[in-house]
Amino acid sequence: MAAKGNTKKAPKWQLSMRTVAWLLVKLALAGSILLLFYAVYLDGVVSERFEQNRYQAPALLYSRALNLTPGSLTRQRVEAELRALEYSSSPGARDQGEYNARDNAILLHRRAFDFADGFEPSQRLLLQFDGSRLTDVLAWPSQQPLEQARLEPQLIGRFAADSGEDRLLVSLEEVPQLMQDTLLLVEDQDFYSHLGVKPTAIIRAAMANLAAGRTVQGGSTLTQQLVKNMYLSRAQNLSRKFKEALMALSLDYRFSKDEILEAYFNEVYFGQDRGHAIHGVGLASQYFFGKAVEDLSAAEIALLVGMVKGPSLYDPRRRPENAIKRREVVLRLMYEKQLISQVHYLAALDAPLLRRESSRLVLGDRPDYVDLVQRELRQLVPGREWQQTGLRVFTHLDPYLQSQAEQALQRRGGRVDVAELEGAIVVSDHQQGVIRALAGTAGDTTGGFNRALDAKRPIGSLIKPFTYTLALEDPASYRLETLIDDSPLTLIDERDREWTPRNFDGEFKGPVTLYQSYIESRNVPAIRVGMDIGVEQVRERLYNAGFATRTHAYPSLLLGAVDMSPVEVSQIYSVLANRGEQQRLTSIEAVSTHWGQQLYRQQRRAQRVFTETSAYLNTFALQGVAQEGTARALTTLVGETGLAGKTGSTNELRDSWFVSFDDRLLTTVWLGRDDNQPIGLTGSNGALLVAADLWNQTGVEPLQRAQPATLSSGAFDRLSGLPVGLECAAALRLPSHQYREPANGRCAGTEDDDEDDEPNWLQRLFGG
Repeated sequence: MAAKGNTKKAPKWQLSMRTVAWLLVKLALAGSILLLFYAVYLDGVVSERFEQNRYQAPALLYSRALNLTPGSLTRQRVEAELRALEYSSSPGARDQGEYNARDNAILLHRRAFDFADGFEPSQRLLLQFDGSRLTDVLAWPSQQPLEQARLEPQLIGRFAADSGEDRLLVSLEEVPQLMQDTLLLVEDQDFYSHLGVKPTAIIRAAMANLAAGRTVQGGSTLTQQLVKNMYLSRAQNLSRKFKEALMALSLDYRFSKDEILEAYFNEVYFGQDRGHAIHGVGLASQYFFGKAVEDLSAAEIALLVGMVKGPSLYDPRRRPENAIKRREVVLRLMYEKQLISQVHYLAALDAPLLRRESSRLVLGDRPDYVDLVQRELRQLVPGREWQQTGLRVFTHLDPYLQSQAEQALQRRGGRVDVAELEGAIVVSDHQQGVIRALAGTAGDTTGGFNRALDAKRPIGSLIKPFTYTLALEDPASYRLETLIDDSPLTLIDERDREWTPRNFDGEFKGPVTLYQSYIESRNVPAIRVGMDIGVEQVRERLYNAGFATRTHAYPSLLLGAVDMSPVEVSQIYSVLANRGEQQRLTSIEAVSTHWGQQLYRQQRRAQRVFTETSAYLNTFALQGVAQEGTARALTTLVGETGLAGKTGSTNELRDSWFVSFDDRLLTTVWLGRDDNQPIGLTGSNGALLVAADLWNQTGVEPLQRAQPATLSSGAFDRLSGLPVGLECAAALRLPSHQYREPANGRCAGTEDDDEDDEPNWLQRLFGG
């Protein structure tokens, strides 16, 4: 019998161990592959966003910067601006944002600011006054006279990014080295040597947390904190921490340490301003201290760095005691590590906690003006791509004028007795072609329907100056002394019906001078002149003046049967105020990214619409309106200031208009009801009162208009329009192309005196 072999089968338990081991190897291999793919995926996520869409930043809106120009500014205006900018009173004005008001001077420390046309460092200034007027601006303490100086603009609003986060992006070069060193000292001393994570720190924190039974210590590097803030939720679990570590490794591998640190300074969270999250040291510096990050003191740096650990816990406004203790801890570290000297350390311990008392980044709501800016900005920078860089929008808003305009409109000239009376006001600089103030409601300023932009109403008699100015371009036919027939007139309107226009007073005066018709705002003479020169020509000049809506050329246009908003009225009247030249009114001076890349800069382009001579004659007549015509109440209320103005009313007194201007500003006021019901107010006893209120608050800059060489000052008979002697007390004093004083100096005009000049009004009417 054959012998059996020695081969034995392996025990089942040994086979099972080999199988399990092999299975584990395969699982480890598969897990490694999956982990590799997952790491590659996370690397792509990190790289794409960090390179292309690192942050979302808002559009920050700034007012105009107040130019400290001697002669034109009052002390009251300067001090109001300093208060609005939250300058604090201090004996020596040694720190930025401080001032000291003395008997005839103001010593101030102007903050550094990156203006639309370039950065200007902080500067101490001495403003000297003679009474209430600014006379000299000196550098301090050198007392060197300065040709120009300006205060930084006010932050007036922001357009939030889709994320709802607010930040002002800054480069690492803008962040003080002391702040960089302090952050690394407190949060991550090995930042420049580790690979994005520190395993020893993670293990140490995990053991401490296990021992305490709760989270008492964090092991995250700055890179991990940045990953958590930019990419991940705040959930405290192992899977999130593992993902955070992988992404931190990827971020550290892909990007330089300086890029990561810069991103951290722009991403770190500092709290809430109402519904807006304040991110980044750039905006936090403005929010808490009212200054640029470049100019932070050691105490301010210590507070911001200390807040990184817990923005809510160390909020200096809500928890000042906690904030002070945390600042002291950071300052002690700064001193111990020789980042600051003992002198600076002791001074910082005693420094005020905050420079800004307000808990709001934007102090004054200007919803109506901001609405205008937003509409213009959409045209200049369309889409939402701007959120990647943020915008800095420098506007022409004058906060002082805006405040005065809002208050004047709310008072409504004392006509609060009119039920549901609403209104709008627009203040523009006609020389510069910019809008300085705008209010679209006579109630509160919480926004809503913006009547200054969207309430399109018939403009009534406001159109007459365009008819007359156009006619005055032909001095052979029309001059201010020319007689116009004010007698009943019947026309065929656009519906082939007979139309017999009437004057507001229901009377007809027969022949009246163009000037008299002008200042009394008589309807029939205006229609006769308009029909003579052509309604289409009047309409064309409206278009040339900046009116963009297509409209009819019916005779009713000559009495203002065209709807315009107050902003549109301001646009066309700015041409009349600006010597016949048109500039497109705008609210935006410049737009740049947070990094300083300029995207838009206003270019002023003027286009002549009326001749300089006809524009001068129009201004002369509009001054007559304010002195002795339908707006003579303006002179009573404001004084002999030389203001020019025009009243406007519509059928059944549904709308009350008044436009007025001095040498710099043009003010448009509209009063009415949203339901278009009559308000019982003309332009002179409604809108004019609001304008007078505003002019009394802002002051008037007298009109400076040199009489063209083609004109001479003459005297004319009020009834016949014929030239009379210059010594005649009752005569009309008018600039004219054709004045020739009668040889006998008579004071009663006769047709013989004018036989060599134009045909008289009867001859023109009947072709004689």
